[in-house]
Amino acid sequence: MIQFHNVTIHSLARKEVLTNVSATFSDGKANYIIGKSGEGKSTLLKAILGELPVVSGNIELDGKPLRYDTIHSILTNRRKIGFIFQDFQLVESLTVFENIAYVLHIENISLNQIRYNVEKIACELGIYEKLNYYCHQLSGGEQQRVAIARALIKKPSIILADEPTGNLDPNKSQEIVNIINEIAITRKITIIIVTHDYDLTPNKACNIYQIEDQSLKKVARGEKL
Repeated sequence: MIQFHNVTIHSLARKEVLTNVSATFSDGKANYIIGKSGEGKSTLLKAILGELPVVSGNIELDGKPLRYDTIHSILTNRRKIGFIFQDFQLVESLTVFENIAYVLHIENISLNQIRYNVEKIACELGIYEKLNYYCHQLSGGEQQRVAIARALIKKPSIILADEPTGNLDPNKSQEIVNIINEIAITRKITIIIVTHDYDLTPNKACNIYQIEDQSLKKVARGEKL
């Protein structure tokens, strides 16, 4: 669970982007943040990652203040967070297997265990048969599945997804959203998805927030934004 308590965040240009934001992003449900470009969606994610400082208020992870003031705290918190990018951010020179596995090589894990973990998650996401492929041999939807697998492989307690369907057609977009929503439910982790497209929010249980005019509010599904 991630909680914002009266949080104000500035951009790198010291412009106030989010003001006095309070919200609880719960486990076991996908949390969708809807807003236009430039409203501060990515800023919120950067604050969770420690890439932008919190000017006032505080952010808590599982009831404890989320801090990035020491090397130890940075490494500890980054291990807890998986990130899914709009443009996948896969390494073109690596196979699917290698793209998923490389984040595990810094951990004290045997090669056999790495292979087992990668193959298991590839099966879950329907990309097992693609493990020896390179990125250019995959469709956009398959590449995003690889990116999701990479985010999940270190078993994070939080997944942040920044416009994860921005490079996909509508059918593949809904497919990816359904996968992410199911991950939140089955793994009981905190997932925050930022998007400009309200229609992407699934019919299943999820939390929906609107970001506008430097503020964040929770909205009911079907409520006019």
